[in-house]
Amino acid sequence: MLNERRTSSRVRAYRPVRLHLPRSPRLLETLTKDISIGGVCCISSTAFPVSTQFNLELILSTGEGPISARGRTAWFRSIPYSEQFDLGVAFLEMPETDKRRLSAYLGRLSEKFPLIPA
Repeated sequence: MLNERRTSSRVRAYRPVRLHLPRSPRLLETLTKDISIGGVCCISSTAFPVSTQFNLELILSTGEGPISARGRTAWFRSIPYSEQFDLGVAFLEMPETDKRRLSAYLGRLSEKFPLIPA
C-alpha cells in the first residue's frame, strides 16, 4: 500500500503534459490523471526511478501557453492489467506567474468537482 505523503489536495483532471529529461532528447507526451499545487500524477509507458528530474510543460486550457516547471519522480506504480505506470511527479520549481495560473485553475476545477483528499 502506498503511504500518503501529499500536503495538498488533488483535483482529477486529464490534461496534456510533456516531460523532458534534462540533457536528453527523450520526451514523454502523456496525460495527467490528477493535479495539485504540489505536483501531478500522470500515465507513462516507462517506470522512471524515484528522484528522476524532468522539465514539465502542463497545458491547462486550449489556447493558453503551458505551465512550466521543474519536477522529480516521487513515486511510480504499475497500472493493473496494463503495460503502463502511474507516475507521481512533485514540482520542485515553478515561475510565480505559473503558480498563480495553476492555483486559479485548480480553484475553478474544485468548484465543479470534488477534491481528492491529501
